[in-house]
Amino acid sequence: MKKNAWCILLAVVMACTPVTVAAETSKEVKEQQEKTKEQLEQLDNEMGNIEAARDQAASELDMLDTQLIEILTSISICQDEIVAKEEEIKVVQGQLEEAQNREAQQYEDMKTRIRFMYERGDTSYMSIMTETDNFADMLNKAEYVEKLYAYDRKLLGEYAATKEEVITLKATLEEEEADLITSEQELQQEEDYLQQLITQKRATVDDFDQQLQSAKARVSSYKAQIQEQTERIKELEAAEKEEEERKAAEAKAVEDAKKINGDEATIPNVENSGSVTALSAGDDTASVSVSGSGTGASLASYGCQFIGNPYVFGGTSLTNGTDCSGFTQGVHAHFGISIPRDSTSQRFGGVGVDYANAMPGDVICYAGHVGLYIGNGQIVHASSERTGIKISNATYRTILAVRRYW
Repeated sequence: MKKNAWCILLAVVMACTPVTVAAETSKEVKEQQEKTKEQLEQLDNEMGNIEAARDQAASELDMLDTQLIEILTSISICQDEIVAKEEEIKVVQGQLEEAQNREAQQYEDMKTRIRFMYERGDTSYMSIMTETDNFADMLNKAEYVEKLYAYDRKLLGEYAATKEEVITLKATLEEEEADLITSEQELQQEEDYLQQLITQKRATVDDFDQQLQSAKARVSSYKAQIQEQTERIKELEAAEKEEEERKAAEAKAVEDAKKINGDEATIPNVENSGSVTALSAGDDTASVSVSGSGTGASLASYGCQFIGNPYVFGGTSLTNGTDCSGFTQGVHAHFGISIPRDSTSQRFGGVGVDYANAMPGDVICYAGHVGLYIGNGQIVHASSERTGIKISNATYRTILAVRRYW
């Protein structure tokens, strides 16, 4: 009877023992899944940083595009002003030629009358005075000759003065045209620089977009992996539950055999084929890292010290040569005030004020040009290679903005 009981027990044990043992447990897969979730969380944070950087780059690109539009608009304004100035110069050139012709003609007329009255000999001239009916008639003729000569001299002087005025006006217009041409050159340089920045910034945005696409692909991979791990855990937990039930049946069979035989026989230990331990949920909380004052007058006074110094395209030396924006930047830098380098950026920096409220030290902005306001409707500015640093009326060109940096 005892032998039969042991046979039954061994048969039960062999029937319940699996042929193969799983290479992994649900606990191990859950640990792997937790690591996958951590990687996914890190990737989410990484994507957030990439998106923030991408948005920042896109915002900077929008700002550069806006500045480029402003520069292109300024170039257009500047070109229109150059065309208008050339038309003014043509008109003045015509006036100058007319004044020169009138002066020359009047001079020729005067010489003709002089030759008529004087170069025909004393007899012809004296006849004007002697062939008269009376003394009063002689005096009238002499007075007529004197008045005619004075009139010629007066006209000749007036025409000469007009010619000089027109020459001066023409020189002024040519200086203003040179100033406009210089502004256009500076704007073209700013446009080229901005185009380079825009190209670089667009490449940066495109790179961030590629990083985001790659990260999104990895997110999809991690999510699929987590789903696979979840399914695998279910399978393993079902197998482990089945294994526990098998072991419980083995233990019950052993107890039943003991009761049948009435002894405490030593039974082979078949309980160590595996165990299931409940996996306690970990803390899933991610560490979030949360990231006209005295100065103005001093600026104006200091800027005037460099009047007469040369203009150099792209230069920044107040003594050896500077362009318009280099001049205003250098004057401010002397007082420890930092302002942008180019004229377009200076037009959008600082604090905007109305021209009616402009004070010495303010930056007066034109299309492609800037000057330093010194009061009384005047600016000091690096004008052009022709004139260098000089003083001009603030309204000599269309004012686009007035900015205050002090």
